[in-house]
Formats: sequence, structure tokens, C-alpha cells
Amino acid sequence: MTRALRCLPLLALLLLAACHSLPWNAEARAQLRERQQFERLLGAGQLEAAGLTLGHLREQDDEQVETYQRLLADAWLQRSQQALEKGDLNAATTALARARALMPKAPALTNGLGGTLQPAAPAAGDGGEDIAQ
Repeated sequence: MTRALRCLPLLALLLLAACHSLPWNAEARAQLRERQQFERLLGAGQLEAAGLTLGHLREQDDEQVETYQRLLADAWLQRSQQALEKGDLNAATTALARARALMPKAPALTNGLGGTLQPAAPAAGDGGEDIAQ
């Protein structure tokens, strides 16, 4: 019994040290709230508001900013595709521009849908000139 009583202060000290090392300070709680808000806004399709929350996460140097940035760019790309399917070229172009701003080097944003939204170049012999026969 005395041995157990001698170990009790050591156990309490280890427990206290473990609790102190947990990242639950005010800054970590704020980051967690921002992450949860971002995920909620993204899930609700409120992409503009999610972008503002992403900016707050960037300011806090959150390590998951790149992941969230990619998720938001994907959501904008999906919105662009949906707008294009509905025939709303302005909305599709705007959404694609927002996706490109988030991920300017992403191949899907430079090669995929972007080519669909670019005006088609006239064919080689289709310059509008009359060809004499």
C-alpha cells in the first residue's frame, strides 16, 4: 500500500503533463471552430462564405489550408460544370475563375472545363472570306 501511495504523486504529475501538452488552448479551439464552419459552409454549398472562412484559416497558419483550398476549388469547378449544363455561361465562367484563383496550376482547371468555356477558333478555311471558284 505504501508503494502505491508513493507512485500516486508521480502518476498525478504524468497525468498533468499529458493534459498540459494537449493542443486545446484558445488558438487551437478557434482553429477547430473555423474548420468546422468551413466544412459546414462547403457542405451547404455556400462557397463564398467558405472562401472567407478559408481566409481566416490561412491567417491562423492552419496546416490543413491546402486541403481545404483544394476542396473549395473542386466545389467551384463542380458549380461551373453544373452552370454549363444549364446553359449559364456567365455563371460557369465566374465559378471557373474562382476555382482557378484557388488552384492556378491544377490540370483540371487549365485543360478540362476551361477549354469548353473558351470561344472556338475559326477553322483554317472558315475565315469568312469568299473563295473564288
